[in-house]
Amino acid sequence: MALEKSHLNAEYQTKNAELNSRAKALDKWATELTRLEKVLAEKSKSFPWLAGAIADVVLLNNNKIADYLAFKPHPAKSSAQTVREVGKEKRILAAQLKHLQYVINQYEGLFPFLTEFREGEIEEALLEIKDTFGEQAPQEADPVSVYVTAGEYNSLSVTERNQRALERYMQGRKSPYQLGRDYERYVGYLYECEGYTVTYFGIENGKEDMGRDLICRKNGNTLIVQCKYWSKHKLIHEKHVNQLFGTTVKFYLDSAQKKLAEQLHLFPQLLSANNITGVFCTSTDLSDTARKFARALGIQVREQVKLGAFPMIKCHISTATGERIYHLPFDQMYDRTKLDKAGEFYALTVAEAEVQGFRRAWRWRG
Repeated sequence: MALEKSHLNAEYQTKNAELNSRAKALDKWATELTRLEKVLAEKSKSFPWLAGAIADVVLLNNNKIADYLAFKPHPAKSSAQTVREVGKEKRILAAQLKHLQYVINQYEGLFPFLTEFREGEIEEALLEIKDTFGEQAPQEADPVSVYVTAGEYNSLSVTERNQRALERYMQGRKSPYQLGRDYERYVGYLYECEGYTVTYFGIENGKEDMGRDLICRKNGNTLIVQCKYWSKHKLIHEKHVNQLFGTTVKFYLDSAQKKLAEQLHLFPQLLSANNITGVFCTSTDLSDTARKFARALGIQVREQVKLGAFPMIKCHISTATGERIYHLPFDQMYDRTKLDKAGEFYALTVAEAEVQGFRRAWRWRG
């Protein structure tokens, strides 16, 4: 009887220990699940809890240093207190920094074009601000005056000063924004040479371009082109390809007839039938995953397209008057001027344009 009782007691203890172990495991999983749910919930609240938790780790490490100073063989209590005070400030700053990093990462995931703002260094950003606000010509002044001195403007002939301004524009240091704009112009020029009519949608609409830098049309075909002028060590990732596909879909929806809008399940075939194609053109390379995405989504890819020299002067013939007018790349109507008529062309030099009978816009003829 005693032996049986002892056996039952041992079995009970074993089962009880097993249940306690399972209960602890469940409690651990419940705690982890609660933490995970809290992280996911905090994501929509700008991550303050997670940022605070990481900041607490920073504070803890800082306090370890303070404890060492306070309790070492020859204590430095004053220094330890200073370290603790500094630690409190570091905790606040760490929480703010991590909070902002999470918010930025979230926004960049939703809007991939924002990653472009990480490309420039501080000096380049300052250069862009200077170009935008510091050295602009007055609203009623000739834009050439930005690139030549007052003395040069008054002493040189119209041809010479316009040419000098163009050369300084082309050779001058440019911000990432300016390089990106020139890259769009260059790629657009390449398509125009292939007979496409190009709309410089990105330059005209700024950050509201929805990823459509160029809209190129020829023989009923439309190319939605996104241009990325990035340094050679950077890779284009799939989120940028996805953005281009999305804006191609949006372009189709905006241009589709109502009866076609009711057949969206046939979208891939409809997109092909309407000859609308997304093209990703970049100075660098795509990642392997991005290339796979591009193939799956029917996006054409043009890699390693470097920014090259090209004739920038647009020689345009007025439809209304037949006048021959040339536009320099910093002139107001440059990007909106399309060269789609016989006799229109890109000139390398001001003299080349003038020899063919083109003049600069009346406003700036001097």
